[in-house]
Amino acid sequence: MSVIKCRILDVRICWIVLLAFCLLSMVPANGSASLVESRMSSGKTLSQRTEQLEKVRQALEKEVVAQRLADFGLSQEEVAAKLPTLSDDQLHQLAGLSDSLAEGGILEAIIAVLLIVLLVVVILKVSGKEIIIR
Repeated sequence: MSVIKCRILDVRICWIVLLAFCLLSMVPANGSASLVESRMSSGKTLSQRTEQLEKVRQALEKEVVAQRLADFGLSQEEVAAKLPTLSDDQLHQLAGLSDSLAEGGILEAIIAVLLIVLLVVVILKVSGKEIIIR
């Protein structure tokens, strides 16, 4: 018993354990980061989500987009009700497409059709309906 006790309290082993502990304590822990909303000097917070929602709403007010949504059987009220339920990724994608919509020309028509199709697919998925193409 005394032999085991002497080995555990041996000075060399204590120094090795102390050195190992010191080296391991220098390894940084995993860090985590996230984006923080901007604040103006007045205290008002600026959110990218609200800006993107506004861009999509402005795109939806265009006649081409409204007509195309009506062709798919969606009213403005239904679309407006589904917009807040979109995920951040979906909203970012729609806002990016709606930015391109404002440029004009033939590109406007192509982007408008893509935006409408994407919006219809997202709204149908959110509402739990399926799209079957035969």
